[in-house]
Amino acid sequence: MIHTGPYEDHAALDILRALDPSDYREAVLARGAEASHLALFAEWRAAQAVGVVSHLLHTATGRPFALLTVVLTARGVAQAALLSRSHDKFRMPLARAAVEIRRRLPGWASGAGIHRLEARCWADHPTAPGFLRACGFRFEAETPGYGPDGRAVFLQFAWIHEGGTEHV
Repeated sequence: MIHTGPYEDHAALDILRALDPSDYREAVLARGAEASHLALFAEWRAAQAVGVVSHLLHTATGRPFALLTVVLTARGVAQAALLSRSHDKFRMPLARAAVEIRRRLPGWASGAGIHRLEARCWADHPTAPGFLRACGFRFEAETPGYGPDGRAVFLQFAWIHEGGTEHV
């Protein structure tokens, strides 16, 4: 069992201080430059002003293990991000989080007016693509050009509300 709670600075800083190494690498590549946990914290903290969701994920014992945020990018379209402590040590809580996200996402998105939720991950991340699939996201495309030298590839995933899909 996992619990969600509101964003809180001290817990967020603790998570970012002990990020999974692949999550840290992904964050650095996404921003295009090296960063300390303090720089990542400052950027995540700044996103709180525009997030429609900002949660801490806690283990059954109450230990915060991941940050989750969703930011609107266009009407009905949003971008999701999750950063976690060690994926090995928190394998079961992450698996439970994926199950809960998959279960709750349709109702939450409908209530929030979101019909497309996007998420990207570093192509070489050993667990992130599987996590996104377990959450109900579908792979869409490889997106090259990330990182300080532009050589990193990210994978684009999206969850699309079943009733809201139109193809022209």
